[in-house]
Amino acid sequence: MCGSEKLPVKDMHLTTSETSRLQSICRILEEQQLDALIAFNNGQNLFLDANAVFVLTGVRPLAESAVVIGRDGISTLIVTPAWDGGRATRITRSNHVMSSDDLPAALRDALRRHRIDPKKCLTTGLQTLGNGLVCRIEAALGGKPLADKHLIAELARVRSPEERAAAQRATEIAERGYERMLEVARPGLREYELAAELYCAMKRLGAEDNFLLVSASQHNLAVRAAGNRRLDIGDIILSEITPCFHGQFAQLCRTTVIGRPSALLEEKYAVLQAAMRRGQAAAVPGAAVRDVTAVMDDCFREAGYGDYCRPPYMRVRGHGLGITSDQPGDITADSNVKLEEGMIFVMHPNQYLPETGYLMCGEPVVITRGGAEALSARRAALDFVPA
Repeated sequence: MCGSEKLPVKDMHLTTSETSRLQSICRILEEQQLDALIAFNNGQNLFLDANAVFVLTGVRPLAESAVVIGRDGISTLIVTPAWDGGRATRITRSNHVMSSDDLPAALRDALRRHRIDPKKCLTTGLQTLGNGLVCRIEAALGGKPLADKHLIAELARVRSPEERAAAQRATEIAERGYERMLEVARPGLREYELAAELYCAMKRLGAEDNFLLVSASQHNLAVRAAGNRRLDIGDIILSEITPCFHGQFAQLCRTTVIGRPSALLEEKYAVLQAAMRRGQAAAVPGAAVRDVTAVMDDCFREAGYGDYCRPPYMRVRGHGLGITSDQPGDITADSNVKLEEGMIFVMHPNQYLPETGYLMCGEPVVITRGGAEALSARRAALDFVPA
């Protein structure tokens, strides 16, 4: 099917948060005297990026897609490939669904049907598409359109109650997966076998996607993808566990020892735990990200590791979690972003220390009036499994 197919009109049942976001879009279009917003996605659902099509329609596209929202709030979702139209129609919040194997042609058709002037459109997410497809879309719009690539991430920076509930479930899946990892980890097991057990456990619990790093060493320089190495007594296993549930990613950062950890390792890991607690307390609505970062860094400075609060000894003290919004972005010493109640991200004062190597400690958190509240039931500890 090379053309486009218009599927049945769907009644929209929007939550209060979704209605607010839609109203914001309509207001922006009205203020700028534009006919429509066109949001694009390339079919990739990345935990560090916002997926504009998902945010606006509730559909996680399988390939290149777009949603057109007119100044009146009426929306049309366009999905490719054409055979995905049935699935999209069942789950979308859009008023109309079109399915096609030719996104630019379907877009041109949608604009014509709704009497939208192609030259009076605001776009977002166009930068996610391949250059060849972008050129064809620009031709359909009569030239390079007005663009705001951060629009949806900004509108969705505060999670709705439904999104928070999904993030909570994703966290529970991550914790259950980690429990399975503790059950099966043992000397002689290969890293990829351990990662497979964790991955399959989370899939059985309903994880839609998993971004997973699991690696081990006697002295880690960083966490990495699982390899062929066999686990050994005294290994420090690092795991970054990031499942997705109903479009919400959650991330746990954990450190596990095979055999009893040394007193030195326990002492150094306590520095990370203290940094996490201080960061949570400081992360209140209105606080600047840079100030929260400084509070965490101070824990390492007080312990004598001030020179290690920079790459390559650490990367960031946390980051946003897609696919709804990547806000507040990276938790770094140079970010002036202000935290807002309802934001969700991962906070992780992960750190390389010369005596122990790289250690990981992190939780998904939601900003509340009392600080960053962890979504996890059990906070990161220096866990161990019998040798």
